Amino acid sequence: MMQSKVVLHIRDPLLLDASTYVSTAVMALLGMSGLQSLALQITALALCLTFALLYRFLFRTGYYERSPAVYFGGQIVVLVLLFLLNSGASDAFNFLFYILTFHTAVVLTIRSAAAWIAFYFLITSSVSLISRGWDGLYAVFFYLAVFIVCAILGNTVQRTELTSERNQRLVDELKETQQKLQELAVVDERNRLARDLHDSVKQQVFAISMQLSAARTALAETDRSYQSVVEAERLAQQASAELTTLINALRPPGLESKTLATAIREHVDMWSRQNKVEAEFKIDPGVSVNSQAEQALFRVLQEALANVARHSTASKVTITLKSENDNVSLVIEDDGIGFDAKRIVKGIGLDSMKERLMAVHGELEVSPRGAQSQGTSVIATVRKS
Repeated sequence: MMQSKVVLHIRDPLLLDASTYVSTAVMALLGMSGLQSLALQITALALCLTFALLYRFLFRTGYYERSPAVYFGGQIVVLVLLFLLNSGASDAFNFLFYILTFHTAVVLTIRSAAAWIAFYFLITSSVSLISRGWDGLYAVFFYLAVFIVCAILGNTVQRTELTSERNQRLVDELKETQQKLQELAVVDERNRLARDLHDSVKQQVFAISMQLSAARTALAETDRSYQSVVEAERLAQQASAELTTLINALRPPGLESKTLATAIREHVDMWSRQNKVEAEFKIDPGVSVNSQAEQALFRVLQEALANVARHSTASKVTITLKSENDNVSLVIEDDGIGFDAKRIVKGIGLDSMKERLMAVHGELEVSPRGAQSQGTSVIATVRKS
């Protein structure tokens, strides 16, 4: 059996379909006109229909890619049987070999296609010489020219399709590179904002806190302004803590140099000290996901903890990182005041968390832990791969 290598899968075969079906129908009618009996005409029609059906269910569906010899060999058998009917218009059936030549040149390598097309030419030439004698020699040269033209045309279509595929791959790679550049630009901007907040705003808030502390020390508790200064000092300290949280959220977590479990533990420890909230860990150190999913989970952790600090009045959070089947789950639970799921509003970072997880095909679930007074549970789930 002739070895053949497929190099092209036709993505849009509309024109090829039309030319094959129309040519087969027209050549069937012309070839049948050269047959004298109704039985032979019906046989020719059935064989031409078989030619079209083999194209439809073997070539058109891509099944031929598994074994091209099955399709091309089957079509050769059909066309040889048509020649054996000895039609007076056998050139019409020859035309179907030209269609088959085009199919061959479009999808196979040049070497494989040349071998098959040479075989087609040998069959048609032999039939012509056997039926016409030396008078068929002129037809042989005509067949040779047509086969060459069909082969060149088919190979041209193949090269055009391959070029189109390469261009599409380049476009996809360009889009991917552009997306990565945009992500890097976002990271750079976040770093710049974090530096600016740290070097200017945070230092100013710290200076205000120190001035208020000095003013509180200089005042007596009986002074009318004492409580206002104490409250202002508390608010300044709270603003400083929130700025620290915001700066840490803006900076990349540096997961490249540590595991997800380690990064989570370090961040939660720092957050716990800053916000004076007890933290409990249930972390599987062997959990592993790709870098994009790690970043998404870490950002969800940061946003969830920020919400705990701002809204929950919790005294304890529990962080769980676990692997189940093909999924990795990060669970942040607190014992704060919770929320009413029916009345929850946007604006506390839920959209941001959902968008980050959607980007890596993950899911987010936020729900009260039982009764409203038992805290909140945030569950982020991503696939391992």
